[in-house]
Amino acid sequence: MKMNYTAKAKRNPGRNGFVISFRHPLKAGKKVCKGLGTSDEAIARKLEEQMNILLAREDLRSVGSRAEAAREFAAFPAIVDIFYGDLDPSVTGHRALRDRLHPLPPIDPQDSVRTLILGNSGVGKTTLLRRLIGCDAVRDRFPATSTNRTTTCEIEIITGRKDFSAAVTFLTRHQTQQEVIESVSNAVLKAMEGAPDAVVMKDLLDDSDQRFRLKYALGDWQSPKPKAGGGSSFDAPVKGKAESKSAESSDFLKATLAAIRLIAEAARKEVEPVLGALETLKDEERSYALDEMQQAGEQSDEFLDLVNEIMDEITERFSALPAGKLNKSSTGWPDAWSFSATASERDSFLAAVRWFCSNVKEEWGSLLTPLVTGIRVSGPFRPEWVPAGEAYSHVFVDTQGLDHEKPATELSSETTSMFGQVQNILFVESGKDSLKSQSARKVMEAIAGAGYTANLTVILSHMDLVVGDDIPTADDRKAKAFSGLRSLIDNEVSQNVSRASARQLAAHLENGTFYFGYLDPKKYPESWDADDKAGFEESLGKDMWRITEHLVAQANPHKLKPSVPEYSFESLGLAVREVSVAFQENWEARLGYKRVESITPAKWQQIKAMTRRYAEGWFDGYWLRPIDTLIDLTRKVLTRFLEAPLSWNPQEKKISDTEKTAIINRLQQLVNDSLTELSKSRLWKVPQLKWQGAYELSGTGSTFPRKQRVRELFVHQVPVPQSISDRWAQAWVEEIKALLVDALETLKAEHQAEKPSHE
Repeated sequence: MKMNYTAKAKRNPGRNGFVISFRHPLKAGKKVCKGLGTSDEAIARKLEEQMNILLAREDLRSVGSRAEAAREFAAFPAIVDIFYGDLDPSVTGHRALRDRLHPLPPIDPQDSVRTLILGNSGVGKTTLLRRLIGCDAVRDRFPATSTNRTTTCEIEIITGRKDFSAAVTFLTRHQTQQEVIESVSNAVLKAMEGAPDAVVMKDLLDDSDQRFRLKYALGDWQSPKPKAGGGSSFDAPVKGKAESKSAESSDFLKATLAAIRLIAEAARKEVEPVLGALETLKDEERSYALDEMQQAGEQSDEFLDLVNEIMDEITERFSALPAGKLNKSSTGWPDAWSFSATASERDSFLAAVRWFCSNVKEEWGSLLTPLVTGIRVSGPFRPEWVPAGEAYSHVFVDTQGLDHEKPATELSSETTSMFGQVQNILFVESGKDSLKSQSARKVMEAIAGAGYTANLTVILSHMDLVVGDDIPTADDRKAKAFSGLRSLIDNEVSQNVSRASARQLAAHLENGTFYFGYLDPKKYPESWDADDKAGFEESLGKDMWRITEHLVAQANPHKLKPSVPEYSFESLGLAVREVSVAFQENWEARLGYKRVESITPAKWQQIKAMTRRYAEGWFDGYWLRPIDTLIDLTRKVLTRFLEAPLSWNPQEKKISDTEKTAIINRLQQLVNDSLTELSKSRLWKVPQLKWQGAYELSGTGSTFPRKQRVRELFVHQVPVPQSISDRWAQAWVEEIKALLVDALETLKAEHQAEKPSHE
């Protein structure tokens, strides 16, 4: 039976803004609800009328029809954004938006040296950044720091400028709503299982990856105060201190919890008569029932109303922003904030910018921190330790801690795609941990495999905590910490990438590793007096200047000789087969079809969450990332392929082994730059309809068929080459070959451009 699609605009009770809801013809009739960005009823009715016209147009029901729809509905861009925004296979470029508002200086050692800062949470990345830009931990408190997982967006600092300027970008309305939907859905699921209030609200307010923390915008849930004796051993009450009155949860959060409980109860009543009482079900039957209940809850009008109430509550936070200019989309959603100030207004400027990365508990309930995707700030930043008369022009890019997410087997493509946009990669790790983290392994393997070894610098922090009877001197401490780095290279990079890459990395880091302790002045030993602190600050300043000189020198690489390696592609099929076999094994384990010791099987809810992201083109760094798995495995295999050329052209020119290594590194960089687009095409753009089919499965026992569809998608899109007669597998091999040929041609073109005119 043919379905008639109708849109209806309405005002949420107690709210000023209008929303529009309709079943989407390109999402299997799934009901969606979006804000119209207006509180004017006449405008809302006009937009409702235009949406119904668009819904009736069957010729415009495809992603490719967006341009035509934009022309026909040019007077109503909000309608086009609402209809196609969830379907567009292009990811919103928050960096591109910051580039338009506040361009970065060009990558040129004569202008500014650009450095990407990577590392786990809590190793001191942001504390180091404060030192590098000369921001005081007490006076400036910028960027924000904490004991763990503070930086949740890119923070780009440009030094050496006359006055201050900033550009801050936010999640789009669609991205924010998707995050809210998932948070509410997780909370509803917990409520269905009978979890206590505190557990339900934790799933709503405190994302498990600690990236999208709704508690910053909505406030935290206040559980009843435990009785005396139930506290932590490290948080004992202080005698004589007046007992503070326990804070209460806001009325909005109380109403939200009540709504979540009602949605969960209604979903259970809808599903249990068919599948049985939840308490009587076990294992797969229980998983099936919970999946059906979660689907029922998400499709209810009450669920969509609650999501919109939360979205309206979040929107109100924008009205309290510091002075500055807001850029808004066609639906009125703020995309970015920009602000400028003179050098003399430093304190007020930093106070305004600090708001967007604040994590201060007293401000929870009023912050926009979880919506911020990037903060770009330029100004006259200049540490006191920079010698007089010396230039200090840098761009430092601080990133989210690498362990924010659940354990993945690879570094994200979002991170590796930035390698080619900087001149230095500064990896910060705690010296006391001896580089035992999985994140350290992923970083070293990705950098070595992508050809960026020469760009890497390592800082081992917390050296003041590297203590022991067997390490009595400072040199012993350094040797102890570096031995962990050496072990990682010898045992992980050598095995997973190649021995040649491991040797190059180890040799490079002999002179590219720096050691720091007491980066945070608030943690100086209590026994230090003022002279001790001043003496340490002077010594630390000299070390900081030494590392910035190192970054400047590293940003000026020697030009490569005009020589290009030549390869035989006859064995490329074997290399591609190795990639495909490894990919299939990884995801067979992720999907639970086989056991691999180092790979954690995903739960059914997690597989569903992954299919949702790939079906709707919504990528937020979720830990299940097949695209990144394919990039990582392909990069490692092609590294070994590229390290063994048949010959060098022109053959009459003699080049050293060091020069050959540098040329192959450049070739690896070109390949790495192309792998992201190839993998996205293979595993997202081409099979997006299959992802939608997997996610939209419903009914009894939909969990297993969803997993099976994902498995079939992977088998088809990353086939294992068996013979030349397998056309689809051969097309996969040819894609890899074309990528390599393009990289070689680009390398030749670069060498031609560098040749002196008389050659």
